[in-house]
Amino acid sequence: MDIELEEKSDWTKIREKLNQTYKYDKTWEDAITLFNKRVKRKFFDPIQTIINGKTLKGEGFTIVTVQCALIEMFAAFRVGKIFNHSKTSASPKYEYDKSQKMFVSLLRSASVFQDNFWQLNNKNKVVIDKPYNPTDFYKNVRCGLMHEARTKDNWHITATPLTKSVKTEKQFLVTENGKIKIYRTVLHYRLLDYLKEYSEELRKDTKKSEELRKFFARKLDHLFDFNADTKYDWWTE
Repeated sequence: MDIELEEKSDWTKIREKLNQTYKYDKTWEDAITLFNKRVKRKFFDPIQTIINGKTLKGEGFTIVTVQCALIEMFAAFRVGKIFNHSKTSASPKYEYDKSQKMFVSLLRSASVFQDNFWQLNNKNKVVIDKPYNPTDFYKNVRCGLMHEARTKDNWHITATPLTKSVKTEKQFLVTENGKIKIYRTVLHYRLLDYLKEYSEELRKDTKKSEELRKFFARKLDHLFDFNADTKYDWWTE
């Protein structure tokens, strides 16, 4: 609990310096560092501990359930969206109550998902939903795990064969004997890569990155239980 209070205290100090300023500087770097430490401590490090145990007795279900939560979290951070199960037509535009569109959008666009949920054709054009359909992944893996503690249809979770290097392998989805297999350890390292890439995007000196920083600050406010406050520009719609 002490570390939770310390992190909130750190964000309290950081946010006061960031209000109305979206140019990347040391204070924004402090916010990015805070986010990285929290996400690794709460999610990536525990997953790594499970992987390192090498028990191979069904722990893949726990790993991929957490990974699906991470994917949705990353997707929401990119667009500054906050989940509200009771969302109405009068709710702020930054709230959402249905995650599929946002979840699938990240799978179709992030570089770490290339050759899993999108690929380049021979003209170097992006082709989405190839070789695997991200909507199927959302329904049969994400929703299957979250709501029914299982994967559905022909989706299966497995450890990675020893012939593959989990730290460099790009594809975490393969089809064998009619089954779509999810190499959960490969996905772990690809999501770590995504965290690095997202952090680098937050550091860039571009209009797009300024917008990402605005959404990022809003999400950190919500993460640390700060109420919406239009005194802070990132809460404006």
